[in-house]
Amino acid sequence: MPGRRVVVIGLAALLCGCAESIDDELARTLQDRLDSRHGHYLQDRSHDPYSTGREALESLDPYGYALKARVEGDSVVLVEAIGVRVQRGGGLSYEQRSLAACLEVTVEPGEGGRDRGHVRTEPVDCPDGVEVRDTMWVEGSAQELTTDLDGRSDGVPEPEPDRAVCHSGDDCTEGGG
Repeated sequence: MPGRRVVVIGLAALLCGCAESIDDELARTLQDRLDSRHGHYLQDRSHDPYSTGREALESLDPYGYALKARVEGDSVVLVEAIGVRVQRGGGLSYEQRSLAACLEVTVEPGEGGRDRGHVRTEPVDCPDGVEVRDTMWVEGSAQELTTDLDGRSDGVPEPEPDRAVCHSGDDCTEGGG
């Protein structure tokens, strides 16, 4: 019976217009993508919070995926694109929309001790002449670009401890391996 209740509530939400609109889903999903990229840089820096200049840039963008990258003093500034695609419906009747943004990620090194550095991620206008895809591996540009996202700014945390690795159920290492 609980399964029926969920279906009825879901149908009621759709009929009354309470379901998330495709625009809201695009915005929420793109914000999630920004948050994920910010978290990626925080985690990456947690393992190397004190590198600066070219060394830091090579660590943060080893494959050159950033649209723009520069070193400003000891800090690194990257501009990268993110995008999402949402599809509703199926068969011959579906709606597909995409939304993308460019992010400026500023990574400042720590000075030692408790200061492990800082990462700031915020939406910016995309560089002129850049075609922003809605997803990384799909051809075609996003239908719409936005800067209407919430930026993030956090101090670099301590790295998460390595988990023990066990082989054959009883041969474990401390700290991974």
